[in-house]
Amino acid sequence: MQRFYLPTEIITGCGSLSQLGRIAARYGRRVMVVTYAGFAQFSDTLSRALQALRHENLEVILYDNVVGEADLRTVEEGIALARKEGCQVFIGIGGGSSIDTAKAIAGLVTLPGSVWDYHAGRALEGPGLPFIAVPTTAGTGAEVTKNAVLIDPRTEVKKSIRDDAWFARVALVDPELTLSMPPQVTASTGADALCQAIESFTSIAATPITDALAMQAIALTGRNLLRAYKAGDDLAAREAMSMGSLMAGMAMVNARLGGVHGMAHPLGSHFHIPHGVICGLLLPYTMEYNLPYAMAKYAQVARLLGEPVEGLEVEAAAHRAVEHVRELMAQVGIPAHLSQFGVTEERFEQIAKESQSESLKHNPRPLGIEDVCNIMRAAL
Repeated sequence: MQRFYLPTEIITGCGSLSQLGRIAARYGRRVMVVTYAGFAQFSDTLSRALQALRHENLEVILYDNVVGEADLRTVEEGIALARKEGCQVFIGIGGGSSIDTAKAIAGLVTLPGSVWDYHAGRALEGPGLPFIAVPTTAGTGAEVTKNAVLIDPRTEVKKSIRDDAWFARVALVDPELTLSMPPQVTASTGADALCQAIESFTSIAATPITDALAMQAIALTGRNLLRAYKAGDDLAAREAMSMGSLMAGMAMVNARLGGVHGMAHPLGSHFHIPHGVICGLLLPYTMEYNLPYAMAKYAQVARLLGEPVEGLEVEAAAHRAVEHVRELMAQVGIPAHLSQFGVTEERFEQIAKESQSESLKHNPRPLGIEDVCNIMRAAL
C-alpha cells in the first residue's frame, strides 16, 4: 500500500504576500510572527508582512529571536511568550529555521510537558494551534513538511519532532521574497533543494506521485540554481527555484530522504556547517556510492539536469549525473571536502553512529556504520 498525504493549502505567485493578513484572519486574531533576529535590517519582507496583518486589524506579537539553526531553547522561550500573550495563530517567516521554530511553537503550545521531553521521544498528545509558513529562501521545503528539525544546544544533537498535525494550514510561497538572498545563501539553500529532490527520487519509499514531483523539482532546481546564484535579481530563476523547492518538499515528506541527510545532521551539528552546505558537499559522494543500486534513476537525473545522455549506456548516463552535480556545487561555491570544516577521520565512527536515522533507512543502498565511514572518507 502506498500513501500520499499533504493537507497544506498552497498559495504561490509573485506578490502573494499581500494576502497574508486575509489568510491569517481565518484562524484567529492574535498572531505570533516568528522570524530571524535582525531580519528587518536586510529585507522589507517583515515590514510588508506586518502591514498585511495589521491591515486586517490583527494583533501581532513579534518573536524575532531565531539565530542560526532552530534550537530547543528558542522554541521553549517562544512557547512561554505565546502562552503569556494568548496567541491563536503562528506564522513562520524566513528560512527553514524560522519556519521550524514557528511550527514547533504552534505544535507544542497547548500540550503539557516541555519541548525537551518531546525532542527526547515523548509522544505528542494533541494537534496544537494553526500555523502558516512563509518561506523567504528556496531550499528547505519546510513549508510543506510535518516535522521540525531542532538542535538540543546542550548536546548538539539534531533531530526531528514530527506529526501529521504539524503540517502548515497554509504555505504562502512568494518568489519575490527570495530576491534579497545573497549568493552564498542562494547556493546553500538551492543545494539543499536539489539534494532533497534527488534523494526523494531515489528513495526506496518513492511512488509514482513523489517521482513526478521530484523529477520536476530536479529539473527546476538543477537548471536554475546557477542562474539565481549569478544574478539574484533574475525573477524567472527565483520563481523556478521557489517552485522546485516546494515540489522537493512535497516529494520528501512522502518519500523521505537518504544518506546525505542522515549524515548531514550530525556533521552539521558537531562542526557547525550550514545544512545546505553539508548537503551539497556530500551529495555527489553519496550518489557515487549509491550508483550500483540506483543506476536507472541516476540516468534519469542526468537527463533532467540537461545532460546530453541520448545513446549512452545507463551506467555512463548515471555517472554523468554525479559529475554534473559535482560541477554545479563547485560553480556555486560549495566546498568539496569535509576537511575544510575541521572534520577528521577520528570522528567518523561517532558521526556514523549518530547518522543511523530514519533518513538512512530509505537510502537506495543499505548504509551501515562502515558504509557511512566510506562516504565520509571519500569526501574528506
